[in-house]
Amino acid sequence: MTMNELAALRLRLAGGDESVRLDLVQRLATEQAPEARDEAMRLLAAACERGDGEALMLHAVLALRGVGRPQNMEEAFAFLARAAEAGHADAKKQLRVLGGTFDRDVWFAPIQLRQHHPAPRIFTVDKLVSPEVCAWFIEYARARLERSTVRDGVTGMDVVAEGRGADLAGTTPLQNDLVLQLTKLRIAGAIQTHIAHQEPTTILRYRKGQEYLAHYDLIRPQEEESAAEELRTLGQRIVTVLIYLNHGYEGGETFFPHLNWGYKGKTGDALIFWNMSATGERERLSLHAGMPVKSGRKWLLSQWVRAKPAPLLY
Repeated sequence: MTMNELAALRLRLAGGDESVRLDLVQRLATEQAPEARDEAMRLLAAACERGDGEALMLHAVLALRGVGRPQNMEEAFAFLARAAEAGHADAKKQLRVLGGTFDRDVWFAPIQLRQHHPAPRIFTVDKLVSPEVCAWFIEYARARLERSTVRDGVTGMDVVAEGRGADLAGTTPLQNDLVLQLTKLRIAGAIQTHIAHQEPTTILRYRKGQEYLAHYDLIRPQEEESAAEELRTLGQRIVTVLIYLNHGYEGGETFFPHLNWGYKGKTGDALIFWNMSATGERERLSLHAGMPVKSGRKWLLSQWVRAKPAPLLY
């Protein structure tokens, strides 16, 4: 955001337009200058003191992520609890899912990776997140689903394609959702890559007959021209993490045709595969497909991770 745009938001807030306060806070909190982050915290603290549920939720997320202020998990949960006490409906639901208090033994428990292939590096994790967390994401997505798209390799635009049949629900990096943010931290711990490198998380639903034909998650050589700016600012998609949010459906394996190997997790299990080698080369064998669902519905959380930090605001 330009200085003029920040100034315009400040003027609107000074004129009594409270609707811009949290937008201004987010934008200031993500600035590099310490004085901007200090201003963000002052503006946010004032709203929190008034018992503003959305402000308390935002402060919980900033505290959890360490954005605009030092990271503090316990304070994040305290802000979440205050938001619930203030009547914030989502805060109440999140507290129930998370058990009411921050449990380090749950969210920072050792993660046991099981390696299946060396190139590309492919791992699975049993029960990376709980069934309650998985149910939270499914419920979140139900009311937000829209048709999924793929990148056009020539134009760089996202387009609807027959080869990708799922419906999806998106999120934002600083979304007021501690279940989401803690899951992203859990993923960061599994792959030993900072949470800042994660793109916005996506939840996918595959119905009977839907599939995702064989594709790469990385940017291929023939796409480099249309994706030049993206590569410059974000770098490649280095790793993909998929969390299986349910089981009990038929079909729907994630299959790697060059390896003749597939995987289908149970609720809370994760599949991790690296699209780029440890030396920075594209992994040709990372071609993969979401096989057709034969019966039931498949729910999946998809997290792409970049070589460089991704924007916190879009």
